[in-house]
Amino acid sequence: MKKITVLSILSLFALLSCQEDINLDIKEGAKKIVVEGNIENGKVAEVIVTRNSPLFSAIDLSNIVVFNANVYVSNGIITDTLEMDTLLTTSNPFVYVGKNILGQAGQVYYLTVEVDGNTYTAQTTIPNPVALDSVWWQPQPPEDTLGFAWANLTEPVGAGNAYKWLAKSPTRIVNNNGNFAILNRRYLAPFGSVFDDKFIDGKSFEFAYNRPFDATESAFDDPNDNSFDGYYTNKDTVYIKFCAIDYATAKFYSTYEQALQSNGNPFASPVTIIGNMNGGALGVWAGFGATYDTIMPTP
Repeated sequence: MKKITVLSILSLFALLSCQEDINLDIKEGAKKIVVEGNIENGKVAEVIVTRNSPLFSAIDLSNIVVFNANVYVSNGIITDTLEMDTLLTTSNPFVYVGKNILGQAGQVYYLTVEVDGNTYTAQTTIPNPVALDSVWWQPQPPEDTLGFAWANLTEPVGAGNAYKWLAKSPTRIVNNNGNFAILNRRYLAPFGSVFDDKFIDGKSFEFAYNRPFDATESAFDDPNDNSFDGYYTNKDTVYIKFCAIDYATAKFYSTYEQALQSNGNPFASPVTIIGNMNGGALGVWAGFGATYDTIMPTP
């Protein structure tokens, strides 16, 4: 046994001492249009249209945002022509926004995007919203002032329902050496934000989520802010957006999160993000049956 152990250790050192420079010739993927669109009950459609970019290239919005797309949303009766606008509540500020159609639960919506002579289509449904029974903050032992956002959900009977959790803190303006920025401007989804009712159909249960992190705001992080740790403090106000989503939307966001978690891990299996766009575009056209809740600071 001792001889085997010594040989194993020597073999390990031999492997570690061998170094070889490996030059990888990574070819660029095919040029694709990327669509990130949604329509929510009581709100107009929002659609971001971009082009994909090489893996290691610097992101330049002026090069990847498609400003000349024709974007249409229809409910089967009315067709709404979306117009480019600038929003602070989305990942990309340049958004095609609707004006004539407000989302309704139970309604099917059709998306058409025309770019460079090509047409991309998709359809989605806004499911009936499912409200959370209650929400609260709870410390995470051994901490007493740091914790997670908790909720209780009574899941409706009937298999096939899926959900997505998003949250944000109150919007605030910060000054970083004369550079002003708006923080907490949009709802964010933590990892594992999407789940279905495969094991919870018709049941009542409690669950918790950590505080999501917005990488676009990292340059303005407050060193005294615990958001980067994934915690909420007992003095935080937490706004919650809880969405009922259809199967195709759930499939996109769950595979998208898997891809993010495996990014940069050489031992992870590659993940294919499964979108619902037709015609060769990447991305998703999502229907959100949303309800909103607020966790107030503890006394």
